Amino acid sequence: MTALAVLAATVDLVTWRATAQTSAHSASTSASVAVEKVMPPEVLVGKAFEFVIVVKNLGDVELQEVILTDRTEGGARVEETTPKATSAEGGTSTWSLGTLGARQSREVRVRAVATQETPITGCATATFRPSVCATTRVVRPAIELVKSMPAEALLCDAIPVRLTVKNSGTSALNDVRVTDTLPPGLALPNGESTRSFEAGRLLPGQSREFDFTAKAARTGSFVNPAKASSAEGAEAAAQATINIVQPVLSVACQTPPLRSLPNVAEGFAQFIGRPFEVCWEVRNSGNAPSADSLLEVAVPAGVEVRSTTEGGTASSGKLSWKLGTLAAGATKKVCATLSAANAGSYSFEASTQGACAAPATTRCTVPIQGVNAILVELVDDPDPIQVGEKTTYTVRITNQGGGLDLREIAVKAVFPEGMQPATASNGGQIQGKTVTWAAVPTLALQKSITYTVTGTAQSAGDHRLEVLVTTLNRPQPITEFESTTAY
Repeated sequence: MTALAVLAATVDLVTWRATAQTSAHSASTSASVAVEKVMPPEVLVGKAFEFVIVVKNLGDVELQEVILTDRTEGGARVEETTPKATSAEGGTSTWSLGTLGARQSREVRVRAVATQETPITGCATATFRPSVCATTRVVRPAIELVKSMPAEALLCDAIPVRLTVKNSGTSALNDVRVTDTLPPGLALPNGESTRSFEAGRLLPGQSREFDFTAKAARTGSFVNPAKASSAEGAEAAAQATINIVQPVLSVACQTPPLRSLPNVAEGFAQFIGRPFEVCWEVRNSGNAPSADSLLEVAVPAGVEVRSTTEGGTASSGKLSWKLGTLAAGATKKVCATLSAANAGSYSFEASTQGACAAPATTRCTVPIQGVNAILVELVDDPDPIQVGEKTTYTVRITNQGGGLDLREIAVKAVFPEGMQPATASNGGQIQGKTVTWAAVPTLALQKSITYTVTGTAQSAGDHRLEVLVTTLNRPQPITEFESTTAY
């Protein structure tokens, strides 16, 4: 639209204002302009005079295509204008002032000459086009999601997870929601696999963080995705990969090599009372270090601990080694020197454990060989005797110890010339001058067996009875003599 302001002036100073208003879609404004014209109250014929026209923009909007027109009637001739008129014809001059900013003004000066003695009337008009502008901001909704979690964790550890959602666009985001979906093998503490968070409204550049923990059910590599969305349709996704590791412990027992003895069916590691060494090797075959690793071995009753390798302790029937941190693929070997007072098979139960490692056990047996000691006693009563009289010989066989029973004990008595066997206990068989007894299968530790045999002196002299004793492990006879004097 074009607004018009008109001013008519005679000889007096007069100011006249005209206001125009316009509007545009989504925005409104008012435009007003004032035209002031100042002329002298009187002038002389033939003399030049000057008047001034001022156009003022009274509003807060820019005015475009401002045109000032001045029409002078009566005896006057325009000689010069500043600025120069765009057009001049007769008594009408026009100035194209262009654009007039808010609260700005423009001044036009006119120099004229009165040509005759008649009143001079001047009318000024201003036209303009008000400018109406409205700005619509164009924004872009965008969302950013960052997911962080450790690259590696132990199977027994709680896994910390952090989700950071950020408004990375230029518009506000509403109803922002973040969802994390755990893969099979990972779960929340309550066993569920999905965790959601409501971030609400996020202004541009604003962010929120959400933390939670997860737990692994097995070892392996897991890819954990998450996504974020808003009511404006902005979406983002993020993922993180974690490797779940675990130490795996095992323990093996190493015992002395077995020996053998004639007439002993089973092999053995050592004799009673003598030292022997047992070792245990702990191995970590997993893919993570085993911290606070420990080895414990139960010591069987009857076994004495003589010494251990460095770090070993013996207390309350148990051996212990604190192995510290055992790296993946590493081994640690420890040993103990032991002895046993009695024969038998001794079982050693060993167990090892470490942080996040399942306990492991092993069992090994060490056979200890006993030895036997045999005492053969032979006495006669009475002594001396007369020819034709009898004396009784007592044979006493004792297993003196050493941890092993006597087996297959065979006894034989041989009478000398001048003495004749008469009777024998325990079913002894007399044949000529020899008395034999059936072999006794077993004679336990600290036990004895007694035989008696009587003999008659047939001649005077020093007569010697010979007793021979053999066992399964002593095929070479033990020989004892007893002297009897006959007169």
